[in-house]
Amino acid sequence: MSSDVQSIITRHHPGRWSRTLAHRPKADLPFDPFQVPTKACLLFDATVYIDQLKGELPRPIVDLVASRTILHGAPALTELAVTIGALEPADRRTQATLTPIVEVLTRINPARIIAPNYEIWLEAAVMAGILARTQAIPKQDRRKFLNDTLLFLQAADTGAVMVSRNSRDLDLLLQIKPQVGVLLYDKS
Repeated sequence: MSSDVQSIITRHHPGRWSRTLAHRPKADLPFDPFQVPTKACLLFDATVYIDQLKGELPRPIVDLVASRTILHGAPALTELAVTIGALEPADRRTQATLTPIVEVLTRINPARIIAPNYEIWLEAAVMAGILARTQAIPKQDRRKFLNDTLLFLQAADTGAVMVSRNSRDLDLLLQIKPQVGVLLYDKS
């Protein structure tokens, strides 16, 4: 285990990251679905599930999803599942919100769900900590980047392309580890 920690620290030496990372123009980010390698699996951020449920997933993303193998990352699924416990049961709107979320979680083939291993958790924590520090995130919000970083590293580990609407945070992650496959989109 200690060798894993040392290896991660060597790869992401926190001392190298001392300045705030600037967000790049959208033109410099991976927004083109035609650039996704033909055989690549897709790994969804929670934004994809949410936008799909709302009917706001752009047509080029819908078409791409229809032609690829989809992997489901446990961190994104937990972001959906937390809603089940967080919404007020007595609120009349709760059931209408929960029903489609429960249906999505129920339909997912368990064989397509991937969970981060110990090394991915460690690396994600180090990277999320670097971003929290360099982006001046208040201490109480320092876990802000953790789920996105977990999914990002799962994409790297499996060779999948992470699909997300969260261009701001993924831009920062790509500046730390640019070789990871990511496809970004805006709502339709």
